[in-house]
Amino acid sequence: MVAMRADASNHLDKVTSQLSAHIWGHRFKEGQRGAEYVLEFLNVLYGTDYSFIKDSYVRKRSIGLRKFIFEGVKEGAGSRGGILILTDEEKIKLQQAVRENDLPVLKQFLRNLEIVLYDLNGKEADRSWYARSLYPLHESLLYFELRKVGDNLAIERNFFARGGELYFLMLAHGTEKHPERREFIESRFRQLLTKNKIIENVVTKITSAFDEDKEEYKEAKLRSDKLDDCPILPVNAPVENEHLFENFAIELEQLLQVDLDVYEVFHLLMTLICFQLNRYMYERAHLPNSENKIYYFFDCMESKNKNITYLSARNFEQHELIIKEKLDQAFENKYKDTVGSDENIEQLLPSWREKPEQFLELMGLQKLKSRKKTIVQKLMQCHTPADVKGKLKDVVREVASESLTKEMLSIIRTLARDGGFATFRRGSAANYRYTISDTFLQMLVFTKVKPQGKMEFFEFLDVLYRDYGIVIGEKQAKDSGLYDMSRLNVRYFQENEKALRDKLLQNGLLIEFSDATAMIENPYAASLVEA
Repeated sequence: MVAMRADASNHLDKVTSQLSAHIWGHRFKEGQRGAEYVLEFLNVLYGTDYSFIKDSYVRKRSIGLRKFIFEGVKEGAGSRGGILILTDEEKIKLQQAVRENDLPVLKQFLRNLEIVLYDLNGKEADRSWYARSLYPLHESLLYFELRKVGDNLAIERNFFARGGELYFLMLAHGTEKHPERREFIESRFRQLLTKNKIIENVVTKITSAFDEDKEEYKEAKLRSDKLDDCPILPVNAPVENEHLFENFAIELEQLLQVDLDVYEVFHLLMTLICFQLNRYMYERAHLPNSENKIYYFFDCMESKNKNITYLSARNFEQHELIIKEKLDQAFENKYKDTVGSDENIEQLLPSWREKPEQFLELMGLQKLKSRKKTIVQKLMQCHTPADVKGKLKDVVREVASESLTKEMLSIIRTLARDGGFATFRRGSAANYRYTISDTFLQMLVFTKVKPQGKMEFFEFLDVLYRDYGIVIGEKQAKDSGLYDMSRLNVRYFQENEKALRDKLLQNGLLIEFSDATAMIENPYAASLVEA
């Protein structure tokens, strides 16, 4: 007798996450913002004592520090919950520990370090005090996001840390064969995050008032043979994406070589990590039999040319289609495996028709409300394995993949928007298109041009095309086939190229000698990593 495949791992709430985890790893989460990916990664790196070989890391809560900084902020989303107010005892301890005449001034200074997140309408995100973050001007300002469980605060790892953990693992793989590069990255981050001793001293005094200096930090696993509650990259990713991960490490190394302070590095790091994760997701989703390379066509003209704007927006849509097609392919494989062979279907179909909840449980659809009836109706019309593998599958796919596709596209769009390489325009026929922000442009220069180094402008365009698939001007458009496909006048691509040149000049990253000759310049000195 063929066994019915109805184990819990096939339930929709797990099937959908398994589909994305199989492709990209466990897990990237909808709602994550660019700054949070960076904070997550830095939390993990700090928690390993700046070592990519560690199998676990410690997680800091810093509840008292947050209470001091965010006193007066609400608890709970929306109008739920009260306002955070320190007790008289806590205030007395703070005064004794910090010994500052004007605690409100110190509080305001630290409060100004908050990383404020905004939605698409420019409205500040609705965050409780324990879910707010600070710019990590020192490692003492790094801490984990928390969630409230009754009257207690617990580590919110379900939402916070997964993406940062996966990025940590990517860099660990990418530096495995390059120990000197790994050592530099570890040392440079340690230098950046431990340099500001004044902040460290202040934070130490504040946390001592809440007895947090005595807190025992719990460790979280990064690698485990049991794969229990730890981040997991796809099994084949270290091999299939080895070159990409090594490039990630090279790009990060180049960026960290620039002598900038940690605040400036943070913003550049956000654009870099968002762009890297975006490329990772597209590379993992790109169908193996596809002959087309993934190209990014950037609108550098800020919507001044409708044809260029449309072409960039269409390029963005084509990339989203890659995600959709990959998810459809993954669902096909998962559905086929779940329902089993024709023999299995023939044996179980009468039981499914008699008790539809058995099939719903098998598919993980038992919690559905409005759409459950549609699936049951289609199930009742099935009489053969072909029906189950055909019309019933189509209905289940619509239900199962719709929410997952929406979630993954949301992740892709957030990475692009927060990374500074895409623009969203509400009400436009082409909502998203690839554009270049000042910070993203600086990151491109710093990762391709060595400190105080120079590179000829047209060589720079070729390097971006070769390494990132970035298309800007006439030559790259022709080499990629985009020019022939678009049927646009070559003048449009020349104007787009000129717009990028002007943007580089405005950012102090380009020196013009003539109309034909210009040099990209990285004006910063090289960082000196302390031993």
